[in-house]
Amino acid sequence: MKKVIIVMASLLIVSSALGAYFIFFNKDKNIKKEKDKIVYTDILEDTNIKVLKDLNVEFGKINYLKDFISIDNAEFKDEEIKYEDLGEVQIKFNYTLNGIKNYRIATFNIVDTTAPLATVPATKYILLGSDLGFLEDFWCGDNHDKIPDKTIEGYFDLSQYGSYNVTFVAKDISGNETRKPFTLKVVSSIPKSNGSSSSGSINYLDYNYLYNEYKTDNTKVGIDVSRWQGDIDFEALSKANVEFIMIRLGGQDGIDGEYYIDSKFERNMENAKKYGFDVGVYFYSYAYTNEEAIKQAKYVIENLKDYKLKLPIVFDWECWNKFNKFKVSFYDVTQVQNTFLNYVESKGYKSARYGSKNYLTNVWQDSNHLTWLAHYISKTTYEGDYFMWQRCDTGKVSGINGAVDVDILYLDKYDL
Repeated sequence: MKKVIIVMASLLIVSSALGAYFIFFNKDKNIKKEKDKIVYTDILEDTNIKVLKDLNVEFGKINYLKDFISIDNAEFKDEEIKYEDLGEVQIKFNYTLNGIKNYRIATFNIVDTTAPLATVPATKYILLGSDLGFLEDFWCGDNHDKIPDKTIEGYFDLSQYGSYNVTFVAKDISGNETRKPFTLKVVSSIPKSNGSSSSGSINYLDYNYLYNEYKTDNTKVGIDVSRWQGDIDFEALSKANVEFIMIRLGGQDGIDGEYYIDSKFERNMENAKKYGFDVGVYFYSYAYTNEEAIKQAKYVIENLKDYKLKLPIVFDWECWNKFNKFKVSFYDVTQVQNTFLNYVESKGYKSARYGSKNYLTNVWQDSNHLTWLAHYISKTTYEGDYFMWQRCDTGKVSGINGAVDVDILYLDKYDL
């Protein structure tokens, strides 16, 4: 019995010693971890850091850390200020000064000071007895809000014939508002539109004239084509100063529609290759979710097969007349665009976005991707960056029956 007691006592002593050892070991380990913990202090507490401007960032704009701070004689990595919504966002960074590494944190406030956009006719005709559903007829969108608040200010009575001077008001959650006065007419029947007075004839612009006008050591002049150009005579194109071709690979058949390959895609690609043209492709999209954008990017890459591209894969989103149906913000649709382009680039291709001057200026938000600008004017006034300019859609060139888009490629913006 004494032996058992002694053995048990010995085990108890050993167990206690081991327990004490593990407690001591873990305690030391925790202390060491606490000592190694990096503590970030606010940039406003650091006299070495100069704050260059207010730390407010406009929603939808791309800004970088070095846009806001500078540190004399110090090295630090610039970073994009990334965010998904309004409010505070923090960036942790370090800088080295006199051989000492300092850890800092910058707190930015993401704000929205941009009013919604709206398109309202001078006169809106409404049938007697209608309801306020007609507000959805007015094109309206916002950089942040998916569905801005829409109201009518002023007296009107949809149960009484009459003409009412009222104001369409669109307001976002940040309090920014757009006001558009118009005349609301309550009638028994909607007047028919007079239609276009155009004769339907096209005032063509000769390709050789455009080539001579815009060709320099820094430019190449080319065209973009789809099935609308029919069966193209590529041999004739090769003798007509056409230096590159953007070819439509395909598109989407409306909102939530099936994808399709342009009926002339393979013919155009094979002949462009045969006659030695530099080629890029574009896809006409109705995507309004990031998931859809990735599906479309995969579809495009799968159908490129073994075709070699010297020019980018372009995301072409132009369904603005249906924008209200998507119930997305300008930020949302820009993220859809970027998701498509980022996926394309992750697979080793170059990418670009397409847009008209109006939508690039007012709707599309900042992007780090290349831009193909559409602006049908002899000298564009677009102030953003672009690597290619779609000069017109009424070009006339040997090898194509009818009109074709003519484009100017800038070699200082795109390395062939």
